[in-house]
Amino acid sequence: MTTTDRTLDGPHGPLRIRVHTTDGPARAALVWSHGGGFVFGDLDMPESAQTARELAARGVTTVEVEYRLAPSDERPDGVHFPVPQDEVRHVLATVRADASLDTGGRDWAIGGASAGASITASAALRLVADGQAPRLVLLAYPTVHAELPPLSDELAAAMEGVDPARRFTPESVRQMNANHASGATAGVFAGGADLTGFPPTCIVDSERDDLRASGAAFAEELREAGVPVTSVVEPGTFHGHLNDEGTPEALRTIDRFAAFLLAD
Repeated sequence: MTTTDRTLDGPHGPLRIRVHTTDGPARAALVWSHGGGFVFGDLDMPESAQTARELAARGVTTVEVEYRLAPSDERPDGVHFPVPQDEVRHVLATVRADASLDTGGRDWAIGGASAGASITASAALRLVADGQAPRLVLLAYPTVHAELPPLSDELAAAMEGVDPARRFTPESVRQMNANHASGATAGVFAGGADLTGFPPTCIVDSERDDLRASGAAFAEELREAGVPVTSVVEPGTFHGHLNDEGTPEALRTIDRFAAFLLAD
């Protein structure tokens, strides 16, 4: 595997990406976005680096995106929607035009985790509208609704006894999403949107994660729109389990994504 850092001339200034190419012929290709509540995260966090590295080892050319982040106490001059979505779409257009990147003859997929999954899903909405839909969409424990959907009885029971520091309350989700949206409504979140023409999608949720309510609701919305969807709950995991370096649960989720990308 070869790993290369690049800086693109992005739509909002310099845009850093990291390209992971396979040792042998590639069989698929993916643009991947990390999570971090829209306000933190980078290419080095395991959720980004481990996922990309392991997918490349499984035959998938993978490009990590270091999209711009929303405002925080440490970064009061952060950005809002649609800046990260613009950057994901720009990276997709750039790699699609780069004949040096082996995709195994397949079009590029896009994917992300948590807030990166939200950015991915809303970017996919715009790509569909523009006639540039990616081949597939991969979402790890996504938050794709402006408001956290109600927890099912089963999920509520699974969350009993979870450390409050790991919990996502409706208010905390509302605040996180409002910081990203900054008053925008249309196109910010894929949950509840018109999903006609949305690409086939794979969703992997963490078992003990309030945000599983969003992933489950989105899977149902996709099915109702006639979109092929694979929806899996990773047993025994908490939100962000792709950040657990080398664990069986993280590697199993990556295997699920690889199988979805490589299926004929």
